[in-house]
Amino acid sequence: MKLRRTLVLCFFPALLALSGCSSYISRIVLQSFGRIGQPIPAPPRMITTPVLQNTNLAVSWVGHATVLLQIHDKIFITDPFLTSTIGMLVKRSVRPGLDPALLPKVDFTLISHIHLDHFNYGSLDMLPKSGVLAVPKGAAEYTPDFGFKEVSELGPWQMIERDGVRVTAVPVQHFTGRYGFDGAWLGSIGYTGYVIEYNGLVVFFAGDTGYNPELFKEIGRQFKVDLAIVPIAPGSLVGVGSRVHTGPLGALAIFKDVGAKYLLPVHYGTLFYGSDANPNEPMDRLREAAAQQNLSDRVIGLEVGEQRVLF
Repeated sequence: MKLRRTLVLCFFPALLALSGCSSYISRIVLQSFGRIGQPIPAPPRMITTPVLQNTNLAVSWVGHATVLLQIHDKIFITDPFLTSTIGMLVKRSVRPGLDPALLPKVDFTLISHIHLDHFNYGSLDMLPKSGVLAVPKGAAEYTPDFGFKEVSELGPWQMIERDGVRVTAVPVQHFTGRYGFDGAWLGSIGYTGYVIEYNGLVVFFAGDTGYNPELFKEIGRQFKVDLAIVPIAPGSLVGVGSRVHTGPLGALAIFKDVGAKYLLPVHYGTLFYGSDANPNEPMDRLREAAAQQNLSDRVIGLEVGEQRVLF
């Protein structure tokens, strides 16, 4: 264990320099090192019954961008992140709100992009392999054989349909690369959003994205969205957010552009984002903005490990 930590401590600063990571990311990593021997706190709640009976649409927030969805009899999970750290470097601030051993099945596992906190190999190993693993175009070469029944690589507006479920990859605005340097040749592939359609219900999962009204208004024209799952990144609290991460105002703008009935904010409060960060600040700001726009009853604010039946 001591040897591994020594190797990581020696190697990672060099990797940061080579990949051009920002001082913001460096601060996150260094803060995680400061907590390397400390236990990770338990989540506020735990999902004890991940599959419900007689449910049209239920959502459970596992933490970060990981959402467990039940649409009628089908189970979906987005960007599963169930491990204690990302690459043994960035530590969780709260444990995941789901024990994956409780899952009897997962029909679709959706990977929005190849960054380590969204395409997490250790977490994929923990899941049932009976369903489809969907990954964005360009991600197949990064996908080990986990044993899933099917792996489907989807480019913009490509779709697959299995057992009455239609999953469409939709364009979003993010950036590519898994290790920093590989983004140079991947270009604009390696990231996507998804629209799930099943038995009259429609869910849009944005993955990670910045705000681009043209993209999201087109999604709204093509789909009648019931639930939009959109990130409110802690480092993107000014205006609508950065070019590649939406903050609270950007998430509300996407929610309105796609014409969704409900908004579920994610991608906050799970990782250490700097010593002065308030993990609840993104959600506090979202609630304030939603109240100003008379949208409070349409924003679903879940705690980690909380489950909500919508329909």
